[in-house]
Amino acid sequence: MAQFVPVKLDVASDEYAQWRQDHPSEGNTIPKLFIVRADGETLYGRSGSLKGQDLPNMLTRALQNSGRILNAKEASLLTKAADEFTNLKQENQVEKAIKALGRVRKIGEPGKIPSYSQPASRVNQLAIETATNVKTELDTLAAKMDGENSDKLNAIMEYLRIKREYGALKLLKPELASFQKIHTGKANSQLTREAKIIDAAKTADSKSKRARALSRLNDLITKSEIEEIKVLSTQVKDGLTGEGESLDDL
Repeated sequence: MAQFVPVKLDVASDEYAQWRQDHPSEGNTIPKLFIVRADGETLYGRSGSLKGQDLPNMLTRALQNSGRILNAKEASLLTKAADEFTNLKQENQVEKAIKALGRVRKIGEPGKIPSYSQPASRVNQLAIETATNVKTELDTLAAKMDGENSDKLNAIMEYLRIKREYGALKLLKPELASFQKIHTGKANSQLTREAKIIDAAKTADSKSKRARALSRLNDLITKSEIEEIKVLSTQVKDGLTGEGESLDDL
């Protein structure tokens, strides 16, 4: 019984009237016994008492369908991860937000944590909603890969951003791998290779990285066979050297 929280309800009370609406049961006599999972799902609801081994057998079956039961430390870790994710996402620190969710992997993979508790359900929902939104973005980018070089370059640059920011979310790995396989292969290998150089330059966060990025951008500007690459490389270079628009505007 340690895994259950016993609750007694007066059948004449308003609380029980609401309970019956939320949790249908078999039979109209009392006593009535209910087993309700953490997410509100009714696992058992019948009139009459259970005798002998019927009660422990029923409780065992209910536990088998109740998911992982968290201890206080695990529940706190999940709550903290969800709060950090939400705050960081609002600040547009996406990569850090995804890493915050990843800290719960000892309990379960975000989006697939085998628990019906509120903290686990919250983390799962955040991961699933995020993955769903990104999958929609990837579908939109995939459609652009049938366009001109400018459309393809924009799509690949956005794909690289998504991969960098959301790549640690395992729910997205199949979609990211599929986009890479279908759209960055032979036909677009040069475009993709040079787009990666530009993406690395846009995210250069130290003096040495910026110096290397400038050198590689200069090579693209003078040697690339793709005009769209030359134009974008020049824009990013101007941002790195303080000329024209900043990197954040690109």
